[in-house]
Amino acid sequence: MGGDGSEFLQRDFSETYERYHVESLQNMSKQELVKEYLELEKCLSRMEEENNRLRMESKK
Repeated sequence: MGGDGSEFLQRDFSETYERYHVESLQNMSKQELVKEYLELEKCLSRMEEENNRLRMESKK
């Protein structure tokens, strides 16, 4: 399978995963969605802190 085949598989996987993710979010209650959102915000905050720390280290 050449590059085109692997690109197709990657695109197919991404589309399938996106559909699954949307369906799972649609099946969540409002409370579950809020909880998920807050968890994502915490994760984003940790990633931003880690990114800033790594940038500072690379400037040394």
